[in-house]
Amino acid sequence: MSLRRLTVCGLLASTAGALAAWWASAPADLEAIRVTAPPFLKQAVVRRSLDGEKLDFQAPVSGLAVVLFYSQACPIPAESWMTLTRLATDFPANRLFRAGVCVDADAHRESIENHHREHPLAFSTIAHDQDGSLVRQFGVTRIPEVFVLDDEGRLRYRGRIHGPGPASGPGEPGSGLRPAVEALLSDRPVPAPYLEPAGCPAPQVALVQKARIVPTYHRDVAPILQRSCQACHRPGQSGPFALTTYAQAAKRADDLATVTEQRLMPPWKPVPGLGPPLKHDRTLLASEIQTLQAWAAAGAPEGQFDTDPLPANLPSQEWSLGPPDLVVEMDQPFPVPATGDDLYRCFVMPTALANDRFLTAIEVQPGNPRVVHHTFGYVDTRGLGRRRDAANSTPGYPCFSGFTGDQIFGLLGGWTPGNDAHPFGAGIGLELPKNADVVMQVHYHPSGKPETDRTRLGLYLSQTPVRQALEWVSACPDVGKFRLPADDPAISVVANLNVPIPVALHAMTPHMHWLGRRFRATLLLPGGRIQPLIAIDDWDFNRQDTYYLREPLPIPAGSTIQIEGLYDNSSENPHNPNRPPQDVRWGEATTDDMLILFLALTQDGQDLTRPGARNTFMEEFFQGKPRGEPSQDRRSAP
Repeated sequence: MSLRRLTVCGLLASTAGALAAWWASAPADLEAIRVTAPPFLKQAVVRRSLDGEKLDFQAPVSGLAVVLFYSQACPIPAESWMTLTRLATDFPANRLFRAGVCVDADAHRESIENHHREHPLAFSTIAHDQDGSLVRQFGVTRIPEVFVLDDEGRLRYRGRIHGPGPASGPGEPGSGLRPAVEALLSDRPVPAPYLEPAGCPAPQVALVQKARIVPTYHRDVAPILQRSCQACHRPGQSGPFALTTYAQAAKRADDLATVTEQRLMPPWKPVPGLGPPLKHDRTLLASEIQTLQAWAAAGAPEGQFDTDPLPANLPSQEWSLGPPDLVVEMDQPFPVPATGDDLYRCFVMPTALANDRFLTAIEVQPGNPRVVHHTFGYVDTRGLGRRRDAANSTPGYPCFSGFTGDQIFGLLGGWTPGNDAHPFGAGIGLELPKNADVVMQVHYHPSGKPETDRTRLGLYLSQTPVRQALEWVSACPDVGKFRLPADDPAISVVANLNVPIPVALHAMTPHMHWLGRRFRATLLLPGGRIQPLIAIDDWDFNRQDTYYLREPLPIPAGSTIQIEGLYDNSSENPHNPNRPPQDVRWGEATTDDMLILFLALTQDGQDLTRPGARNTFMEEFFQGKPRGEPSQDRRSAP
């Protein structure tokens, strides 16, 4: 395995780009139109799936969303299940998102999950439409009925899974779901955009008058807290107080209503609806916020339940992904003082591997969640971290951003409270050279009393051949010309990263320092189409995260990834570390700043299982990369 380095941000050409609207605004008349211009739905539809993730029925970029409404009381023929299963095996998830909606109001979760296990490949995710709202919003007439939406929200097919019969003549296309999907993914007209569904009548579920039902803790509030709050707000974790019992929640009912309405909690920075769907979105649904508000307004009634439910997010084992193949940790506890400024410390953790390996997942286990704010790791193959560590008398060495000009082998991603471990996916691995060191930056914030921490990383080594290598690539402006003038409240820095080979995007980590106000990343596709990647409109250095996509996003060769950072270097910025303001350059110190988007990519078509195959991703990606001047535009704050 040849030694390759994470490419340091260099001279990247910059252009101005405008974000396109995610969906058009004209509503469609569902009663009069079967196949519509966007949007098909009269209002945004976001629900919780059975596993608690947000389900927005959004199609992948250049792909489709297939939504099937079904009932266990109205069986789907075996040939229809076979069609759904073959769609799952014949089309990758980043081209075809498949959602099932169970319309049985009285069905139990266990029966729905058992039904899903009987047909494991049919759906990407499952929702339970207990109140019939999804049936009404989609205009479902009979069960089963399937809907196909494109990535602009347009309805392209609806009706039966299977057409009434084979093609009527030689060379003529058939009808139904499969021919519609094949035609749409090949940019061909759909043979029959609508086939009247045959089956059971759609359920007539009475509208639930939620405004007249007073929420109670056990019935309505506890499930919200379990799903979205208790990962942090439980004993021994980073939250300043626990929310695992009725008494704990009731005394903070008004605060819960306020901070969730203001979207301060749960912490989640990306702007909803801009960019591909992300895993583990911690934000609450509007209906969940309304429930917390109504509960607080009613005086926080407890309701009926024998005992407080156990926190749903309590880990069932020490490591959520099971025992790691290799655990690396700080060689001794690090003391965190009771008070003072936040600390940024890097720790060197030798792996001592005798051979090059691939990682399939990484799990961070903070030793003391009360003081560990976040972590970020990378692989060091040159011993730079060891030399810095040796020059310090206390464990580790100070590091604000963690790189300090190091030429590093690869990034390991980061951790923030509430984050789940993210397996990279089948056949995908992150290279870990033999004898490499893991360097982990930890951001500590004092808790008010002396503390110690000894954070660990669980490394999961691939036990099967890896087909594609996961690589972290960085996009940023020309670091030598990066300048934020003093007393300027609105400085826009824009830079581009050209994509010369077809890749797939798996995760993103935006990065700025204290002067940052807004971060935007946009994908400019060949032909002029614009795809938002991520938008953070209220940048907070203390709330940085690595965002994993629900499904990998294909990026064709010839695309451009554009990033824009808006900065406030005025005395009005309460986070400005310089008093009075000074011109700020690129650098690692708290008084410096940066603009980076780290991107986790795989190369399309790469197959490292072939005899003699070598990972040449970085060589091919940066070969002949055009260079240019970065742009810095002064604009008014939005």
